Order: sequence, then C-alpha cells, then structure tokens
Amino acid sequence: MLKSVSQRSDIVVVGAGLSGICAALSAAREGAVVNLIESRLTVGGKIGQDFLSPYDLEGTTEYIYKRETGILDEVMHFIYSENLEGNYAGQERALRNLISKEERLNLFIDTHLFSVNLTERKDEIESVISFSNSLGSKIIFRAKYFVDCTGKGVLGQFAEVPGEKGINIREYEESSASSKSFQFRLATSMEVAISDSPKSFRCPFWLPFRWEDNHKSAQIDLLESLNRNVEGIHNVEWLGNVKNEPDINSAVLVWSAWDYLKNRSALKDAAKNWIVRNFSPHCVNSDVFRCFGHYTLEPEDLESGKQFYDSVAMGRGPIDMNDSLLLSPRGKVSLARPFEIPLRSLISKHIKNLFLTGVQASVTSRVSSSMSHPPTASQTGSAVGVAAALCIKKKILPKTLLKKERIGALQHRLSRLNQSFSFNIFEDQDNLIPRSRVNSSSSLKESLLESQIDEKICFEKALIQFSTITDKIDEIFLLLESDHELELEYRILEGANGGNTIPGHCLFTSSIKISSGAARWERFPVAVKIRSKGWHYLEILNAKGVNFYKIRNSPVGSCLFLPLKNFRSGLINPYSQYSPFLPDEPNLSESIAMQISPRQELYFPGNVKNGKSRPDSLPNLWISDETDFRYPEFLEFHWDEKVKISSIDIVWDSTLEFLYPSRPKSLGKPIIPSIVRDYKVYYKDENERWHEFICVNRNEKGFCSHHFQSILTHGIEIEILMTNGLNRAQVYEVRAYS
Repeated sequence: MLKSVSQRSDIVVVGAGLSGICAALSAAREGAVVNLIESRLTVGGKIGQDFLSPYDLEGTTEYIYKRETGILDEVMHFIYSENLEGNYAGQERALRNLISKEERLNLFIDTHLFSVNLTERKDEIESVISFSNSLGSKIIFRAKYFVDCTGKGVLGQFAEVPGEKGINIREYEESSASSKSFQFRLATSMEVAISDSPKSFRCPFWLPFRWEDNHKSAQIDLLESLNRNVEGIHNVEWLGNVKNEPDINSAVLVWSAWDYLKNRSALKDAAKNWIVRNFSPHCVNSDVFRCFGHYTLEPEDLESGKQFYDSVAMGRGPIDMNDSLLLSPRGKVSLARPFEIPLRSLISKHIKNLFLTGVQASVTSRVSSSMSHPPTASQTGSAVGVAAALCIKKKILPKTLLKKERIGALQHRLSRLNQSFSFNIFEDQDNLIPRSRVNSSSSLKESLLESQIDEKICFEKALIQFSTITDKIDEIFLLLESDHELELEYRILEGANGGNTIPGHCLFTSSIKISSGAARWERFPVAVKIRSKGWHYLEILNAKGVNFYKIRNSPVGSCLFLPLKNFRSGLINPYSQYSPFLPDEPNLSESIAMQISPRQELYFPGNVKNGKSRPDSLPNLWISDETDFRYPEFLEFHWDEKVKISSIDIVWDSTLEFLYPSRPKSLGKPIIPSIVRDYKVYYKDENERWHEFICVNRNEKGFCSHHFQSILTHGIEIEILMTNGLNRAQVYEVRAYS
C-alpha cells in the first residue's frame, strides 16, 4: 500500500517557476509558512534548464525606465552574482540557493500533483494530493491558501472551475490586425555549436513535415538569430496548422529546422561545421487553462493604459497578434508603457482560497500571452504572495481584499517592499518625509557632464531625449565634427501624454548649415515655448558624415534613440520610428553631448519626498554634483516638531533602463554602478548633536529598508560615502515611519 505523508502550511504554491519562486519568497518573508511544490527535478520553470526559454523580450514597451523592482530585482541580482558561469545550470543553482536560505519556505521537487480535494460546498480547496518520486510516497498538502503558478492552470482544472483553455480564435479574428488566425503554435530551444570539422546531417525518416512548411516569420526569426551569433541558444518555433498535433514535439521541431539549415538553406555552406549541442526536451505552447476571476483583463486594458483601484502589479509583456511567435517578440505589438494588473484578475471567482498568477490569471487569450512574459508573471507572483500572507494575518478571505477600504493595506505593503503597481503616486499617509524640509550637500545643475564625454558616434538620423522644466527653450548646442559641408535638419518634439517616453507633437522645425571642421559646440537656434514640463526630444535628420560625441553614464532623463531598423527583433512598434539605445550591461544609458539654454535644473533634493521611485514625465530623483567622495554627499531632513522614527526606506537609483539579458550570461561585475555602496544615517538629539545609528558597507541593493528602536528627533541625515562606481550620488525616494 502506498505510504501517505501529510504536510501542513499556511500557503501552498504549486509551480517553482520564477512567478512561483517570487510568490513563495514574498509570502515567507511576510511571516507565512510556505510549501513550494515543483514537478520537475529543477526549479526555474520556463527559464530553467528544462526549457531554456528567454527571460525577457527586446522592446516590450516604449517606456525606458521599465525594469521591475521589488523582490524580482533582488532575485535577478542574486542570480547574476552567483551564476558566474553564465549558463542555465548556474542560474538554477542560484535559484535553489535563494530558496533554501528562506527559513519558512520548504521546497518539494519531483513532486507531481494528481488531484485536489475540495470542501463539501466545492468553493474552497482543502488539500492537494501529490506523489513524490524522491520519497516514494503520496503527500497530502493542506493549507489555508493555494497559489497556482503552474503555467498551465493545473489547480483550476483539477478543481473543475469555470474558465477558458487554449487560444480563443474568435478573439484573434476580431482583433484589428487579424486576417488569419493560427491555432497551432509550438516553440522550443536549441543550443548550436561550431565543430572543428564539417558534420553532415541526414534527415530522420520520421519527421512529419519540412521546415519550409512553417510560417515565414518563424523561419526568419531563426535565421536572424543565427545571423547575430551562431553559437548559443536559439528559439525554434512553429506557427501554422499540422497533422497529428499531439505527435509534434521538440525533437520534431529541432530536427526539421536543422535538416533545412544543413541541407537546403542559403546558409548550408556556412553551416557545414555547425552542430546541435543540446535542445530542450519540452515545448512551450498556448494550451493554458485560465480561471475566471472577478475581472477579466482584456487587450484594450493594456493598450489604453487602463488604471484600476485594486492594481497590485505592473506588466510589460507585448500584445499578441495572429502571427506572433511564443518565445520571440516577432509579430507582437509593443506597448506605450507598462500596464496595471488588478487583484481581481488574480483571485478565483469560484474557489475562495485560490490565487492565480501569470498565464493562468483571469485574462483573455491574447492577454495570457502578455502575462507569459517571465518578469510580468513574476510581478503577479510577488503580489499574490504578499496578499495571501496578509489574508492570514487579518484572517480574511482573498475577496475581502477587493473592498476599496481594504485594498489600500495591501498596496501600502507592496509600496513598502518597493514593488511598482501603478503610475499614480500611492498616497502614503504614514510616511513622515513629505512633512520635512530637505536640503543636500550639492545638486547637479545640468545634464551635460563634460567628464563623461566619450567616443564619437555617427548616424543619419536619431532622437535625443531630454527634460525641461522651464517655459521656453532658446537654443541647443551639440558637440560635433564633420568631414564635409551639409545642411542638417532638426526638430523639437514634446513628449506624448501619459508618462511614457514617446515623442509626440512637433513644436519646431528648422535646418542649419554644418561646415567641415574639427570638434566644436554647434549652436542650434530653437526659440520654442514649452507647453508642458517633461520629456522633450531633439530629432536630427540628414546627418550622414557628421560625428557626434556620446556621453557615457548620462543623468536620468537623457537618452539616445536610434531608428527601428537598427533593432531587428521583429516587434511591431506603432508609436515611433525610433527605439531607445539602452545598455546591455549593468551600466547607465548613453546620450549625446548636448547643452540646453536656459539650463534645466532637474535634480534638486526635494524630488526624494515626492513619492515617486522612478521617472514618469520627469526624472524624479536627486543627483549630487560629480565627486570623488573624498567628502561625503548628504541629504538632510528637518521637522519643526520632533517626530518618532523606527524605520527608514531608501530607493537608490538602480538604473531602471538596464534590463537583464534574455538568456543567462556572465556579466563580470553584475553590480549596478549608480547604487550607493557605503552610507551612514544620523539623527539629531535635543542638543542639536548628530549621532550615527545606521552604517552600511558594500551595499549592492537598489532598495534598502532599515528597522530600529524608535528615536525621537528633529532631523536625520543620510551621508553617502561611495557608490558602486558612479562619480555622483543618485537617490529616488526616502521614506521614514514611526
């Protein structure tokens, strides 16, 4: 007879992909005892060793400062600090290490869920039944709350709740860009290497189709991936109709593609020495069950930037279309900015104690594709982990959190954990900093940093983003040189509405004659009245033959955009002809050496108390003058009356324009240079003397939270001694609580 083991906990999370790991970590850190169940021998889900799928997609949204914060940022930094090999095995080990460090979190791998027990009223999960291969026994997991992070909606299916499965063809047919829908989609990944000698390839007789029968976009995607870099891991996707769909697997996809590449493609001569080193034994498809929740998120919600009173996470997965691929951005449509995800879509309507994350949330078929984006799914995991733990503390059901008088408590906790969930400012009544007066050691007066002028760059046309807070711009100076005379056209555009980083209405257009000669500051007359403060753009046209000078480590708000043809991801961008040129290493973005008159003083200390932890239409942070830190930079906060403080949160600038690589690689030094490394915090006593009570060395985190015995004070000072490489201090937000 099969032995049975019972496991009790506060929360059971099913699925140890990235969203499940974030859910489990979040809940455990909020005080809950969590059991995390994974059917495979490895953790990581789609971005793990079994699937080899990409973590991120290029150009998901036009918003520049889009990297996720909160626990996901910590997880990704930990991965790249531990995974020095830069491969999937090292990534899996790092994730396992992170899980094992959490005291209230228990991981059960190789544990297969096969049934769910419901209560007598069939509206709550009582337990989930699984079989553990490692223990050789049946395990009954009992808990108060359950979180479905399986990537397939397994808990909802076992509970037999209403929902929708697979691709909704009608939804695609009704979309504006749809002429034909493809019901069958499949994707896997293969690793290609180059041999020392030619290797022929004989096509397996059992392949059911030829690669040429595949949709052109899938064929092009693989060829362009190989063109960028032969050696490495590549997506192999199928889009279209085939016979005997259940018989199509990763081996069929890989070898049909390989047969074409080696024997019939235009690359066959170049591919003589190519070999398949490895491929994922699993496929990714769209066969996902989506439970019905209290709200169903639709594509229109994402495209319009709809805001929700109960938003708890933000996503940036692009919009799916009829001929979109699964693992690649090709055929998908980028968004103007990240979208809000309401808690109502993450709670089952029919099972009272079931939370949903990622693809199995209450969303339509097309939005499910957006939610499959690993960073987006992980944000929903973090949110429901905190929500489930809050339900335990308050002894309430999840749907109670949906009440307007209750949702604020969850949003407040997410805000304290530095998770972004809305573009609106969260009105934190408990934060003492907005009531203070703030001053600083120094403030950066303009965005041009001559010490950061770097190498030359040439282009035919480009866009330069900058910020304005004055009511006019008189002139702009660019550092350039030219090898011949030409007439260069230029335009000034204001930013589009909505807090995104997209150029909008043209305010001014002109041209200027550029003479040949060495590097100099060239004056561009503008004389433009500014209609609204925020992002503006200088567009340069017909600049072939002109060398401009780049600014490395440019201040937040300054960024270079290049034409879309420079980015061959296949993503559809309906908003602009340009895309931002962003760092692929943990560094700040680059811009063009530019001076604006009148000078734009953007980086004043008052920004740290405005409640914003990332840019919207302005940079929203304090930046000190350039320094070698021989003398500390500092922020001081003063209150007219004494305040009691027992915790302080600091949001450093962690370079939110930098995105972690799509697939694992060694970053060398994964620490972001703008993050403050060494700092101290002081408080002022009744005799106006300062006392140190916090001292931190070798910090690598973009968000630091300190809890301590209450102090009664008129003022505090944050003294910045050193960053992780940047020659100035940058701080987004400081919060203090009684």
